[in-house]
Amino acid sequence: MTARLLADVDTGIDDACALLHLVGAHRLGAGPELAAVTTTGGNATARDCALNTAAVLDLAGRADVEVAVGAETPLRRPAVTTPETHGDGGLGHARIDRRPERLSPRPAVDVWLDELRAHPGETTILCTAPLTNLALALRAEPRLPFLARGIVIMGGSFYHPGNTTPTAEWNTWVDPDSAKEVFAAVEGLPEDRLPIVCALETTERIEYTPALLDGLLADAGARPARWDVARPRVSGPAADTGHPVTDVLADALRFYFEFHHDYDQGYIAHLHDLVAAQVAAGQADVTLQATVVDVEADSELLRGTTVHDDRRIWGRRPNARRVTGCDPRRVFEDFAQAVGALTGAGVG
Repeated sequence: MTARLLADVDTGIDDACALLHLVGAHRLGAGPELAAVTTTGGNATARDCALNTAAVLDLAGRADVEVAVGAETPLRRPAVTTPETHGDGGLGHARIDRRPERLSPRPAVDVWLDELRAHPGETTILCTAPLTNLALALRAEPRLPFLARGIVIMGGSFYHPGNTTPTAEWNTWVDPDSAKEVFAAVEGLPEDRLPIVCALETTERIEYTPALLDGLLADAGARPARWDVARPRVSGPAADTGHPVTDVLADALRFYFEFHHDYDQGYIAHLHDLVAAQVAAGQADVTLQATVVDVEADSELLRGTTVHDDRRIWGRRPNARRVTGCDPRRVFEDFAQAVGALTGAGVG
């Protein structure tokens, strides 16, 4: 288990699930200390993502964790957001107190570098957003991969269709230039210094359902949500689980279920960032393959497409370790235990 964790997020429904998991797992003694959280624009604007992040952490009892706004725009492209996927505010149907005064005055990259220099070799970096902040931090401190304990990235798509274009995943599509720059910066480093990449062929196996949600709620001592595709849709909060954490979780996931259903994927939710958070926390049971990754940053047709070369056809040195296998059942079990800790059900 890693000692400390620095998360860079674009909160986002699945980012919120990841944050709740990290707080709950640490409370159980099964996860790292959350050192700080920074945001990059993606699912919503960087500032809105920071407000969402702070609100989720406060709800989970971690108002002490610093939350800093990072890059508002990609390296050389205009900012884009995805309200159709995560709702206008970024948290689906959930409503949560957002306090601007809660945000740190420090720039995100300063937070990163101060943390890594103060705790060399102890802090894992988790990136569940476009890689703009990571690229900027590497520019400011090229030794970053050696100061960090490790880097875990949610992004890309290798043996799987894209979720934004036919070939591209959202995070790499938003800022392909930063992703390309990051992988170039770490090429040829020792294998244990290479970032771990959780791409869509892994994260879309983390297929959450209303039945799994109600099982989690039962384990957390909460009332079931009983979301169902046949239920008439309503905007805004509708959950009555008996606990504010699980109300927010249930209302956020209801929006995500509806989004996936409307895009012909079933009444389910892909919790991409949850599995990446568990990998960063050292909890997930995964297999890895060292490889070479590159990102298309010039063609609009293939913008954000990630290409990997396991067979070393390019003759280049590895720059990533991609996740090739995981256990979704364990991901769901660990998530349920972590949320139970937040409601008191999982703490003796």
